[in-house]
Order: sequence, then C-alpha cells, then structure tokens
Amino acid sequence: MMLLNVGCGSNYHPSWVNIDVDPVSQDIKRHDAATPLPFKDSSFEACYCSHVLEHLPCDSALLLVAEIHRVLKSGGIFRVVVPDLEVIVRTYLIVLEQAMRSAKGAELTYDWMKLELLDQMVRVTSGGQMETFLKSCPIDSREFILSRIGIEAESFCYTGQLQSNFESSIYRKYSLIFINKIRLTLMCGFAWLIAGKRGLRAMKEGWFRTSGEVHRWMYDRFSLERLLRKANFNEIIVCTPDDSRIPDFASYKLDVTGGVVRKPDSLVMEGKKP
Repeated sequence: MMLLNVGCGSNYHPSWVNIDVDPVSQDIKRHDAATPLPFKDSSFEACYCSHVLEHLPCDSALLLVAEIHRVLKSGGIFRVVVPDLEVIVRTYLIVLEQAMRSAKGAELTYDWMKLELLDQMVRVTSGGQMETFLKSCPIDSREFILSRIGIEAESFCYTGQLQSNFESSIYRKYSLIFINKIRLTLMCGFAWLIAGKRGLRAMKEGWFRTSGEVHRWMYDRFSLERLLRKANFNEIIVCTPDDSRIPDFASYKLDVTGGVVRKPDSLVMEGKKP
C-alpha cells in the first residue's frame, strides 16, 4: 500500500511516505503542509495526519484536507488526529467546579486544564507557561497530567527535561542556523529602527507565532467532521486510538505503542474518499 504521513514530526514509520516541514530523519521529505502536496492525484491508499491541523489557520487547514483528498485514491482513508476541544472544555468545567468547592488537589488540576485550553494559543515564547508548569510538575497533579497528555509529560515529570518529541518551535531550532540568526538579527534591527521597542516586540512575537508551535484553531467532533465534508470526504467516523479502517494500522505504532496511547487528549476521526 502507498501510505502518506503528513506533518509526521518524530512519529513516523518507514513503510509510509513521511513529510514534515523540519525533517528529523533522512526517511522524511521536507514539505510545508500549508502548501500544495508534491504528489500526483490518486497516489495513496491512506493518509495519516496527527496534530497538524490545529497549527494552521482555518483556510489553510481546509486547503490541506482538500489536497489530501486529491492525492488519495477512490476508497482511500484519511485518518486525522487533533486535540479534542470538547473534552478539554468539559474537563475544564469539571475541575473548575471542584476548585470552587476547594476539593483536594483541584486547584492544581484546574491550573493545568486552563493551560491546556489557552496556553498554546496565546504563548509568545517557546514552551509557554505549560513548559514551566511541567518542569516543576507537582506530585499531586502528576497522574492527572499524564492521563491528559501521556508520554509528552513523562520526561518532565520524572527528569525535569524536555522530551525530544514535545512540540517545539521551528523558530527555536532554525535560530541555531547561522544564516537565519543573521536574518533574524537584521529584522529585529529594522523593526527597532522603524517602530522602536514596541515594533521589535511585535516582530519577535509575530515571527514566533508563525513558527509552527502555536495553535491557530481548535476542533471538536462537529467542526472536524464539517471540515472533512467540505473537502468531499464521506463515511466519516470517530475512532479510538487503536481502531482504524486502514489495514494493519496498529502495526505501525503511530497512535499506540506498547499498549500506551501516544496522545490521550486527542480526537481521532476518519473519512473516506468516494
């Protein structure tokens, strides 16, 4: 089977065609998901796209899903994974009520859920307040946080260090490259000359917010299904992490590894190209 993994990050399998804007391996092709896919029509039997759509503006997300529809064969399956806004909001409301009643440990879980709801949409520095919280990771909230974001929190809670597959900004990685450091320095200089400290701060924040780390939109069951239908997918269903209409999907260990769900906070949905 021809299988495509869009925006794979460090979560990929060599049996798939893996693409990402910042490849971590020679097995991954460099491609920006906000631009048309570099493949012919009807090239793939299935496509997997995990925690990518939320990093794109709504119009760019629709263009990507339409491109995925184009490169799939008739009957092809599109499996998409995003943070589940519905579950985040419902959990936030539950822990809010618990915090208001001063339930034991509720204040810490409330603090975490507020970060999970807002931090990645509003942060202006890599990692944001979520990273600061995870580095201190109070014991009383550790089990709850692990149940929310799984292995991405584990290294924080047990070693206090950033795990390699935790979402990091392209800006932070690219800033280590000499030519981009020069480019950023020049832009900062021009911004300061033209608009002073406020302009410099705005330029830095704008550069960061387009780096790929920030969430540009969020989805629930209704809005994600509507997005897939706009791109002409049908037979749309909500799946569990270990269930898929893609043959032998579990063997690739993209959503579940060793019985552990990689991103427990996720909404998983599949659509079919007619």
